[in-house]
Amino acid sequence: MGGSENGASALRISVAMCTFNGGRYLQEQLESIASQTRLPCELVVCDDHSTDDTPAILKTFQGNAPFPVRIVQNAMRVGSTRNFDQAIGMSRGEFIALCDQDDRWLPIKLERLSETLTTNPFLGGVFSDAHLIDGEGKAIGTRLFAKHKFTRAKQQDFVSCPTATLLKHDVVTGATLMFRASVRRYCSPIPSTWIHDGWLAWMIALHSRLTLIPEPLVEYRIHAGQQLGVGASQATQNATGKRETWRQHYARVAGQFEDLLNRVLAEGWSEHDGLVEKIRQKIAFLKQQSALSQKFGVRTLQMLGLLPRYLHYARGLGSVRTDLLLGRETL
Repeated sequence: MGGSENGASALRISVAMCTFNGGRYLQEQLESIASQTRLPCELVVCDDHSTDDTPAILKTFQGNAPFPVRIVQNAMRVGSTRNFDQAIGMSRGEFIALCDQDDRWLPIKLERLSETLTTNPFLGGVFSDAHLIDGEGKAIGTRLFAKHKFTRAKQQDFVSCPTATLLKHDVVTGATLMFRASVRRYCSPIPSTWIHDGWLAWMIALHSRLTLIPEPLVEYRIHAGQQLGVGASQATQNATGKRETWRQHYARVAGQFEDLLNRVLAEGWSEHDGLVEKIRQKIAFLKQQSALSQKFGVRTLQMLGLLPRYLHYARGLGSVRTDLLLGRETL
């Protein structure tokens, strides 16, 4: 292991990074971690059987980093969700910050996120906005929250009731998230149906408190080869090898929420709890969306009866417009 401890404050933060054939951008990300105003106590890297120069880059960084670096190389590919589950489980810090292989962190990222958690001991997690950059590292001119149409009003609604927003759509990007290691016991194992950040957001919101910082603390890279996130193709995200239709997407997400419901019930939540009922309604709505008629007139009539649910379990009028145009099949 390279480097030295950076004082007592640094002992609190673990960075959990997952890599897979990320050699093109990895060095920039590693340098941005090493340039933090508050250094982590460790960097835990789980490499998912890379075949490019990713392992060599990691080894070189390990020998020079100003903090300990632990590297695990999987003997075979396990996928991003299981790999992040592994990296999170290995992390020893009080706080855990997730890290993608292809972004760049602003120098104050770890300081700002950890200060938010330290100041409020009741918070289980915090995430931030991000600048979007392209494959060449140039600013695209918009931010992550704007890309998600996560307006200031919606941000305020999220802070008031995270689960109400999460029932509509995902807003938490793992690359911007830091959470307390103490909530980890609720998160693992992450179901294979979920992407890690969506599941973590739900677990933190259900078992603690989750908030946000509206300022961008990451330069989030969008490029053709990324596995997950805003710029990834649905074919890549779902590991199906082909594009999803919207109906297939709705059916898949219904499966995710069925796994969430099963976890909640297994933890002892009552069938009569209001949130349990809302998760059931979300599942039913998604299944209704997946079964919408191919015929425009019939589909329109079906959707009229679902309008209230578009407000509570989707993106409102934006989702209505999408479903009206379901003939344009792929996402």
